[in-house]
This record gives sequence, C-alpha cells and structure tokens, in this order.
Amino acid sequence: MRRRLIAPIALFCLLGSGAALAVNGTPTGPLDALSQRNKPAAKAKARAMSPTDVEIALKALVSEKAELESETSEIAATLTAAEARVNARGRTYYKQLRAGMLPVGGGFDELVDHAARVERNHLSIRRDLELCKQLRKRRDEIELRLVAIDADRAPLEAQKKAWDSAKSYLRQADERRAAFDRAFGSSMSPPEAVTVYGREVSPGEAPTGVFASLHGTLPMPLAGRTEVRVVEGSSGPGTAVELHSARGATARAVANGRVVFVDRDEWDRLAIILDHGERYFTVYSNMKASEVKVGESVQTGSALGPVVEVGGESVLTFELRKEGRAVAASPWFGL
Repeated sequence: MRRRLIAPIALFCLLGSGAALAVNGTPTGPLDALSQRNKPAAKAKARAMSPTDVEIALKALVSEKAELESETSEIAATLTAAEARVNARGRTYYKQLRAGMLPVGGGFDELVDHAARVERNHLSIRRDLELCKQLRKRRDEIELRLVAIDADRAPLEAQKKAWDSAKSYLRQADERRAAFDRAFGSSMSPPEAVTVYGREVSPGEAPTGVFASLHGTLPMPLAGRTEVRVVEGSSGPGTAVELHSARGATARAVANGRVVFVDRDEWDRLAIILDHGERYFTVYSNMKASEVKVGESVQTGSALGPVVEVGGESVLTFELRKEGRAVAASPWFGL
C-alpha cells in the first residue's frame, strides 16, 4: 500500500515543480538575442516611414504594451490563485490517498463516496495544473512580445526626436528671419511694435562694466521671439516698453544688480525692482510670481520669475529709471 501511495504523490510533485522550472529556468539569452536581431530592421523601417506614420506606429506600440502589461498583471493574479488551489487540494489528495481502505468500515456506500471524492479532487488538481501551464506559456509569449515592442519603439522614438529637433530649429530660423525682414520696414518713423529675438544670456558671457556703458546693448529681459511695444510708463508716454512673448516666459535680469523691491506697483501689478548702481534701476511689472527676494544679488540673465499670461501670451512691462525718474527704455535695447 505504501508503494502505491508514493507514485501519485511523486507524479504530482513532478508536475508542479516541472511547471515552475519552465518559467524560472527560462534563460534571458533568447530575449536579448531577439532584441539585438530586431534593432537593424527596426531602424531601417523607421527611416523609411513618414513623420505621421511614426506617430501612429508609436501610439499603437504604446497602447499594445499597456494592454499586455495589464494582461500580465491579470495572469499573475490568476496564477497565484491557481497555485494556491493546487497546493491546498494536493494536501487533501495526499490525506485521501493515505486513508486507503479505511472507509470500508462504513460500508460499501461510504467507500464509493470516498472514491468519488478522491477522483474529483484529482481531476481538479489536473485542471489547475493545466491552467497554470497555459498561463505560464502566455506569460512567456507576452515577455517576448514586450521585448520586441521595446526594440521597435527605440528607433521610432529616436527618429521622432530628430524630426522634432529639426522642426524646432527651422521654426526658430523662420522667426529670426521674419524679425530681420521686419526690421527694414521701420525706416525713420518707429512702428507701433518691433519683433526681436532675445537670446539666452549666461552670467559668464554677460557684458561687464558700469550700467551706463550698456546703453544700446542691454539684453532683452525675455528670451526667444518677443514683440516689443513702446508704451506709457510712470513718467509719461514712450518711457516704458511692453514685451509680448510665448506662454510660460520667465523674466530675466538685464544686468547685475540687487533686488530692492518685490511687491505691487501703483497699478496693483506684482513688480520687481533691481538696483544696478549709479542710481540706475530696472522695473519688471506684470509678474505672476517672484523667484528672488529683497536684498538678494542677481546677475545678468538670472531668472526673476514667471510673467503673467494675457490672451494666450506672456506680457511683461519693463521700465528703466535714473535717480527715480523713468527714462525711455527702448534705446537701451538698441531699438
């Protein structure tokens, strides 16, 4: 009787452990080989596709990966439950087999019921083992497909990044060219607005010397394409400039200085005032927030804070004062 018991239990253990080895023993070599094998073909395919086709392909791959990862999570939960059932039923099955002919004492009917229960438990274990086998097989298939998706996505994303960089460069070049062409239309009478292209200025390349020496070469307080309009300042018409730029613009210090004011101006707009020495001050109004504090020293190009957005664009009012009196700001930028 003992020999008869050992065989079914050994078979059950082999089925369970063998299924586990099919997953845990899977080498990573084939996955890596698949990834490397797909790369050249994927790169060539990406180069042959149009930008629109690349966008569509990337969205499809991202969507497929999300679905497969969701399916993997569901498989993990189902597999865990199935393995738990196999373990529980396996213990019961073992106890039933150990009981052997004991139910004979309860009569023939009891023996038949006992045999039926043993058979049902055995069939349930086999069904769950087969389910585990199928789930592990599907999980392995998904892992291979995810590797292939990553191999396909890499060249597509690289191609998209290259196209985006090229489009950005061309757009900036067009903006600079348009601003350059518009400059020749001003003649001797200044237009209502002039478009300039203010570049980023780092402290290391900022002009040095006293503030007065910067007349005509003052860097713009907003980087990028900016429309400049001469407007009325605190001392009358033409003393301030209003700068219109893309949304999300950040005001920057036009010269080295010290923050002497961060509060609301006379028009109830958040303003920042910098003292540049020799009684020269610059005023940055229409700020959304301040990234500097009173008493803090700043350098040319230092970020002062984000600008308020009006009608889909950032609008900054800039003033320059000498000994407390506003002076025309546009000539300081060479406008």
